[in-house]
This record gives sequence, structure tokens and C-alpha cells, in this order.
Amino acid sequence: MNIYVFEIKRLLRPFLAWSIIVGLLLVLFMAFYPSMTESGMADLARDMMDDIPPALLEAFGMSVMIDFADLLQYFGYIAQYILMAAAVYAAILGASALVKEEIEGTIEFLYSQPVSRDRIVTMKLFSNLTVLMVFNIILFIVSVILMEVFREPGYQYLNMTTTMFIAMLAAQIVFLAVGLALSTVLTRFSNGSLVGLGVFFVTYILGSIGAINQQVEWLKYLSPYHYVQPSAILAANGAFEPEYIVLMLLITVFSISFAFFRYRRKDLLV
Repeated sequence: MNIYVFEIKRLLRPFLAWSIIVGLLLVLFMAFYPSMTESGMADLARDMMDDIPPALLEAFGMSVMIDFADLLQYFGYIAQYILMAAAVYAAILGASALVKEEIEGTIEFLYSQPVSRDRIVTMKLFSNLTVLMVFNIILFIVSVILMEVFREPGYQYLNMTTTMFIAMLAAQIVFLAVGLALSTVLTRFSNGSLVGLGVFFVTYILGSIGAINQQVEWLKYLSPYHYVQPSAILAANGAFEPEYIVLMLLITVFSISFAFFRYRRKDLLV
């Protein structure tokens, strides 16, 4: 039995659902861009943001002044919501990966096959990474098409858009790895989707608190979402904070290593 192919087939239906829903959200958000270029609309949006307390803007990654009439800046603004959805999807993928058979009662069939536990973890990790990367490629293609539709002649956007998507994918891989580690301690009575949602929103809330309150500023390091906020990447002209890159690598490597270690020793209920 090819576990990789089996997993890809099993993940196909939810993958299509997530791709369609998030892709449609992207189209819907971008459909409002032409109105932002009209006289007064961008100014109205900026005035509304000026009325929001600075601490709240910081929490939501909007502390950088956004010109809604600029195509890239507008895209960077909506990309943070796309990142939220993508990060939730990645966390759910990871949290469901190694507990799904126990939940569905098919674990006995899987372990009747001549494969080691390490190989099972490896194939599930690769299949989830494949699905996640294709998911991002689809969103990237949709974004490029939309940018082509709305851009002015000569407007350059591709390099910065590519940078934003690479950064967002990196954060999603972190959430996938953390979810994978957690899936090794879940039982058949657990819900991988709820755990994935919890992973994202708990870290997001902690990161937002750290962004608001300087006394607990260290909390922002617990939120991979806050490492790669698109508007901040745009403001930095595509530059990344080195400590965030190191943290993402460390969290990913530790989480995947823990998943292998824990799954070898897990008592599986058949």
C-alpha cells in the first residue's frame, strides 16, 4: 500500500473545499479594489482606521499606514486574512494527520501493512506538505490573475507578491508541524479540526496581546502568524526579521522530531 498516495486521495475533498472557499474570498476582497481607487474611498478607509486605537491596529497587524489605493498595499491588507485561513487549514492538516485512523476506526488495517511507524509519519508529513504547497500555488495563481486584472500598465507587483506568499507558506509549515506533534498525543476521542483551530487562535491571541502590551511583548514570539504579516513585509520592502526565521526553523524541527519520537512509543487503540 502506498501511504503517500492513499493520504493524498483522502485529503483531496477537504483540499478542494478549502481551495475554493479561500480562493473565492480572495476574489471577493479584490473585487472591492476598484472602488478604493475612486476619489474619496481610500481617504474614507484611512479616516476609519485613524479612529481605531493604535494598540488595536498593532494587534491586528495594521500599525503600518496603508494606502488602499495602491494595489500591492491593498493586497497586503487582505492577504493577512488569507493567511489566517491558510494557517488554520495547515494546523488542522497537522493535528488530524496521525490520529485520523484511530478516530475512524481504520488503524488496524493501516498497521497490518508492512511499514514502520517512522515511515507512516514520513509519508503523512510529505502528503500534507504536498497538499499545503499546492493549496498555496493555487492561491498564488489566483492572486497573480487578479493583480493582472487590476494593475495599471507598468505596475510591478510580482516579486513582492511572491515574497509574501513564500513567507506565508513558511508560517503555515510551522503550524502544520506543531499540529503534527500534537496529533501524536491525541486519542480517538479527540477532534483534530478543533485542535487545529485552537492552535491557531490561541497563538494568535497571545501574539496580539504581546503586540499591544510591551510588558509581555515576548508573547508575540509564540505566534507564527505575527512573524510574517504581509503588510509588515511590504513596509520592510520584502525583508524578514532574522530572529523570526530562526524561530520558525527551530519550532518546525522540534515539532517534527517530537512527532517521530512520540509516535514510536504511542499506544494505539485498535
